[in-house]
This record gives sequence, structure tokens and C-alpha cells, in this order.
Amino acid sequence: MKRIIFFVILTFIITSVYTQNTSKLSLSGEFKTLGEFRQGYKTLLPQSADAAFVISQRSRLILDYKSDKFDLRFSAQDARAWGETFIINSTKPILLYEAWVKYKFNPYFNLTIGRQSLKYGDKRIITDRNWCMEGAAYDAALLHFKKKDLWVDFGLALNNNSTKLLRETPYTIPNFKTASWLWISKSFSPQFTLNLIDVFAGYQKENTITTYGLNTFGLNPVFKSSGFDFNGAAYFQFGKNDKGNKHLAHIYTLNLSYTYQVFGGKVGYDHYSGKSYDDTSSTDQHFIQLMETNPHVYLGFMDFTKGNQFQYQSGISDFNFYLKYGKSTSFTAYFHSLAYAEQPEADLSKNIGKEVDLLFSHKFDKQLSITLGYSFMLPHDDFIKSALGTNKAKFAQWGWAMLVFTPKLL
Repeated sequence: MKRIIFFVILTFIITSVYTQNTSKLSLSGEFKTLGEFRQGYKTLLPQSADAAFVISQRSRLILDYKSDKFDLRFSAQDARAWGETFIINSTKPILLYEAWVKYKFNPYFNLTIGRQSLKYGDKRIITDRNWCMEGAAYDAALLHFKKKDLWVDFGLALNNNSTKLLRETPYTIPNFKTASWLWISKSFSPQFTLNLIDVFAGYQKENTITTYGLNTFGLNPVFKSSGFDFNGAAYFQFGKNDKGNKHLAHIYTLNLSYTYQVFGGKVGYDHYSGKSYDDTSSTDQHFIQLMETNPHVYLGFMDFTKGNQFQYQSGISDFNFYLKYGKSTSFTAYFHSLAYAEQPEADLSKNIGKEVDLLFSHKFDKQLSITLGYSFMLPHDDFIKSALGTNKAKFAQWGWAMLVFTPKLL
């Protein structure tokens, strides 16, 4: 019933706005279908384990309205694995991915309020995580200024479990409780842009209303000239984490790429700080804690560093490069040499392993594309030992095919 009411309201909005001014309304969709063969994706499998096959799909209906004084967006989303619900589905609702309104004070300055997709710079600190089916969106108020070569954003967010609060209660969702951020991007020339971000996020101690603050500050210079592109960044984090412990962490990255006609390549290095096994301090933490990030883009498609011990305990370092050929039809080969940033255990090497990611993509037109991927990991013996003990590891590989259709309906 809720879904029926939602679509009735949405249809009413579309009809009302469309009859007033067709030039201000657009309706589009996104249909992403992903089929995967997983044999060691995210984690090593013992020889006795079987590979998994999964198909997932994201469907979005996006309504945009633009006028001289305000813009708005409604984006309904259904994201699930095939078979996740009963054939007669009464369990998983269609959700709003985005729902925001933007008021324009003048051509340069505006205010956006609501659930919105955000991404800044190299997307290591705040990102939309578009690769995953659900994506990432933020409930926030955002002041935005952009004029010529200067872009400034100031955002605020305050999270609660529900609207039923009559007094302060613990925030139980594993997310930041409060957040504010400042983004400044300045282009000094067509070749050089400097990005700055500062995020102050509050995290509550488990089962309490005590909130501790972490500040993350970073610089991201970008230099482009004659086919070369240098993109580097350094981020520093300090304050107290959700346990109330003193927190010092950092990320730094260096990337140099070159493009000539249909050929391209890049070499880079990423370093996420961590804590060594022999650091007995109970107060200092050296792993980075972020509002939202997407290591899938940077640290290998197989996501061995996503949501597990590497980034959050011992840190991670990654020497990587890729080679690319083609444009509308392209082939890309990536290589990652992954290691811990700090010693994980006394008898274990820092070396994690070598990952190779192969990518083929083809755009049929502006609305339809297909991407095929195959990845494999050659893990270090010590990494296998720490993950599986005495068990032998199955060959770690991951293959997938993704079809994306983005029709323009109005």
C-alpha cells in the first residue's frame, strides 16, 4: 500500500509539473544488472568451499525539476539480489535514494536540503559509492557557492534513529552522529586546481549518548599538461574515536597518468596508516575512520581491503598501475601490489599479495553500455596463513558482467 501511495503521489507531481512547463521537467531511469562469479571475492576461500554465483539489480526512477528559483529531485530506488524476496513480494519496499530541494539565492549561491548524493575531489573522504547497488546518499543541508574558478561547499548533518525522540537516546546505527564539512576547490589556471576538504564528524560511544569528534583535513592538488595528469592527496585525521581513544591517522597518495589518443596509462601509490602489532598503546589509534569511502576504486576490484582488518588495524599500502586502450570500446588492465602498512603479527610478512584486474567495456550509445570484468589474486603465503590457518586456499578469482541502461523518459 505504501508503494502504491508513493507512485500515486509521484504521478501527480509529474502530471502537475509537466502541464505547467515541459521545458523544466525531466524524467529518467537507471537499470543496472550485475552477474558475478565469486571464488575468493573479498576473502580467501579454503579448498573445500564452493564458489558463489549471484545476480543483483538496481532500478532507479529519477524526477528532476528546474526553475529560476529552485530545483528538486526525487529518485526512487529498488536494489536487491535476484531471489532476495518472495515472488509475491511483501517484504522489501522501494526506497528513496535521493529527495532534495535546492533554493537559488542568486546564480552563484544556493541551499540544498534533503537526502542527496555527494562526492568531492578524489572521492576518498566523501563519495556516492556508485559501484555498489545501494549507492550512498546523505541526509544533510548544503550551502553551495560556485563562481568562475572557485567552488565552496559547507554541509551539516544530524542523525537520529527516528522522529519519536522525547529525550536524547543512543544512536544505534553504525554511522556518524553529527557531521560538518567544508570543501574548497580553486582553479588557478587551466592546468592547476587545488582542492581542500575539512570534515568534523561526531561518533557516539556504543550504548551511550557520549559523542567524540574526529577532524579530517586534506589537500588534493591536480595538475594537467600535454596529456599528463598528476593527482595527489594527503589527508590527516585527529581527535577521539567512538571509544574515546586518542586518534591520529593519515592517507597519502601519488598518481601520475598519461593519455594519448586512444592509449592511456597510470602509475600510483596509496598509503593508509595503521598500527603495528607491537604497539601496546591502548589510547593511540592510527587507522583512518571515514564518513564514507570507496576502496574498490583504489585498492583493487576484489575488495580485500574493504571492511576488514587491513585498513582498520594494520593499514594498507598499494603500488599500482594500469594500461588502457580504446574509448567507446576499451580494454584496461590493472595491477596492484598490496601490503600492510605496519607489521600485522610478529611472524607474518607485511606482504598481502598481487592482484590483477581486467576490464572490457563497450558503449552501444549514450544510454546503454556493457562491462565485463575478471580479477584474480596471488596471495602471499603468510597472508593465507593468517586468513585460513593450516587450510590451503582456493584460487582467488572473480568474474562479472554488468549491463547499464539509462533511458531519458521525458
